[in-house]
Amino acid sequence: MKKLVLPLLIASLFTSVNVSAKMLTLGHAMSLESAAHQGMVILAEKVKEKSNGDLTIKIFPNGQLGSERDQAEQVVTGAIDMAKINGGLAESFEPTFKVNALPFLFRDVPHMRKFMKSDVAEEMLLSSEGKGFIGLTFYDSGTRSFYAKKPINSPADLAGMKVRVPGSPTMMEMVNLLGGKATPVPFNEVYTALQQGVIDGAENNISSLVEMKHSEVAKFYSMDQHMMTPDVIIISENKWSSLTADEQKILKEAAAESLDEEIKLWDAIDNKNKAKGIEEGVTFVEVDKAPFRAAVKPMIDEAKKDPKLANFIDKIEAL
Repeated sequence: MKKLVLPLLIASLFTSVNVSAKMLTLGHAMSLESAAHQGMVILAEKVKEKSNGDLTIKIFPNGQLGSERDQAEQVVTGAIDMAKINGGLAESFEPTFKVNALPFLFRDVPHMRKFMKSDVAEEMLLSSEGKGFIGLTFYDSGTRSFYAKKPINSPADLAGMKVRVPGSPTMMEMVNLLGGKATPVPFNEVYTALQQGVIDGAENNISSLVEMKHSEVAKFYSMDQHMMTPDVIIISENKWSSLTADEQKILKEAAAESLDEEIKLWDAIDNKNKAKGIEEGVTFVEVDKAPFRAAVKPMIDEAKKDPKLANFIDKIEAL
């Protein structure tokens, strides 16, 4: 039903704006408090300013346009113009993005951020040309770790646990290699799934734990930091090609500038959310990462057998 009424919903937006202006729709599944949403607000402001109001962005937060997968599919078909999705989910539409979902690929947060602003990142963002979408920019989404109703001190503690993952084959493989049972669940359904025991745990960043109130039903956050997978803002290829060269330039510049601001927001908000999580009774567990890293190393070894993926892995490791 949501997909049937979507064209009418979007069409109605244009009744209140100058008919000569172009409005882009941008959906995401995050809360208004998230650094990603606030970064997208800055993106929209910069686009409006740089275009003198001739190009605007309307943001739909909180999964209003469906799950992240729904929104990605709608971007590919052109039903909506843009979406912010999990970087791991992007591999379902373009295998090159699998590289970003490989566990322990990035050495640390500075390494990941150096990648996000590099020519390597730009090459990856454009790798989906011909498949209905391209990437505009990456957004920082922190480090991902496991959380549950019990501490996860080692892979042995994951044995038999149903662990939520996004719809990413790579992330499913990672959880299964660590001994868990990978269970895809839409991001906006994780709270209920944890509460009702449909899943035993999940993996995500600290801000998602707190902002989505998962901290109410999962009191242990085990900081193995298995992934640093940047989010990605994607745009419909048809919509992109309909923009003028100047409009494309404005959008790319605004996206790059919003990334710089989003990173600052991320650090401030993530620190605040960790403090809030502690106040709410969450225990943050420091773990030895070595057993986790060893268990999933075959994933990087296997990925390097694919020349296209190996090209990106080698470039990232060399940064």
